[in-house]
Amino acid sequence: MRLPLNAIRQFSTKTYLSEAQMANTMTVTLLGTSSGGGPSLSRNCSSLVVDALGDGSLWMVDCAEGTLRQFSRQPFSADNPHLRVSRINKMFVTHMHADHVMGIIPMLRNVLLPSPTGEAALQFQPDPLPKIEIYGPAGIRTFVRSILKMTLTRTRNKYVVHELLTDDDKKTPCDPPEIMHVNEVAGRDIVCSEDGFWHSISKERCRRAEVAVDAGPIAHRDPCLGFVFRECSSPNRKIVVLGDTNDPSAIIPLCTNPSPSLLVHEATEAHIPRDIDPKSKRSFETVMEKATARGHSLPQMAGAFAKTIGAQKLVLNHIGGRFPAPGPNDRNPIRGNVIAEIERQASEAWGMGTARAAWDFMRVAIPVPTEEVVDETESSAQAHSPSNSYEANFPTVYNTTAADTQPNNEPKLRGTFRGRGRGGRRGFHHHVSAQGHVNNTSTESGHGQQQQHSQREGVQHVDRSERRGTNGPNRTRARK
Repeated sequence: MRLPLNAIRQFSTKTYLSEAQMANTMTVTLLGTSSGGGPSLSRNCSSLVVDALGDGSLWMVDCAEGTLRQFSRQPFSADNPHLRVSRINKMFVTHMHADHVMGIIPMLRNVLLPSPTGEAALQFQPDPLPKIEIYGPAGIRTFVRSILKMTLTRTRNKYVVHELLTDDDKKTPCDPPEIMHVNEVAGRDIVCSEDGFWHSISKERCRRAEVAVDAGPIAHRDPCLGFVFRECSSPNRKIVVLGDTNDPSAIIPLCTNPSPSLLVHEATEAHIPRDIDPKSKRSFETVMEKATARGHSLPQMAGAFAKTIGAQKLVLNHIGGRFPAPGPNDRNPIRGNVIAEIERQASEAWGMGTARAAWDFMRVAIPVPTEEVVDETESSAQAHSPSNSYEANFPTVYNTTAADTQPNNEPKLRGTFRGRGRGGRRGFHHHVSAQGHVNNTSTESGHGQQQQHSQREGVQHVDRSERRGTNGPNRTRARK
């Protein structure tokens, strides 16, 4: 049967628009969410990756010890692509503290691949262009160069380091070439402009998306940066990722006009009332004094900054070791209650939605706003691409394929997630609507209030969890 021409045109338009929306969804995946006191059983230290172009290429922000291992530990999810180390082509370093840089060398060794040996080495012609670009503060070039030299590391591909400098910073030379590592390409010394910012330090284009990266200083006990990933054309989405800070106000000009789609802000310390955690003994004043003296923030400070810049979504990162991530097998609800209190404090100061405390492998999607789609294809685009909302997809304890639902639309149990002790991953799935309301279902009694809120909103959620097995992606093993 031949379709009418109008039907063919309509079908083609709908398919193209929905695929375009999916292709240009910006995502942020947090690989490590602990402060410098980590790593712990439930959190690795700081690192996240941004897929700003929506093409699967990864731009990493910070790379703590153990970040490489996180790629092999990432949970399988049918909804999310498997992150691959080979897709990392840019790295942005906020500051030179050990909990943000000690994973760079192992990561480079894997991204750049080992150098060939034997007869293959005689015929090998390396690509003169660098496979990965590193951007960071003064000292990052010497750090990478020195360790690669001292460990006698040789790789198949090349790398380049660009330093973001102030007028007072000393430049690390790249001339003569003998002082560089054998796989190093001479990088740029990028001095900040008169306004104190580093504008468009990197700019990439893919399909119809073009994204530029800006950097600005933020207050910490040592020099520290925040990075802004901004879309250069409509719909002008913007992701702001801050390093450690107790006052990021200096970067405000980069974070407005338009306001950020997402702000990732640290919350290393928090005052937890004793009715939430009976073991909590520190006063609010003590916590505040300790945090600011060390250059860190409380949830209220993160929320206040998010309100100042008009952030549409807020994720709390760099969580202190006092606040482990709740696991699906936690019998004590205190962990979940503490995290909920941290989120409440930030949300109250923000006043524009519900903040989320990050956990390892949390994924935040920022799709193309659905209102950009023309009327005749709106329903198709909404059916095939993410809604204009914030979703954090992560492993939970149920699988939710259509074949696994019972008559009452509840999932069939397919086996619990084999966690790693008490530091297992969080056992609830949440969705934040476009209005900023959080809906949760939880396997922990400590999140009863969120469950009630989800029921009031009329949103159904189910938990799911699968790990990639040795013989296929859907093999699971039930906990005995």
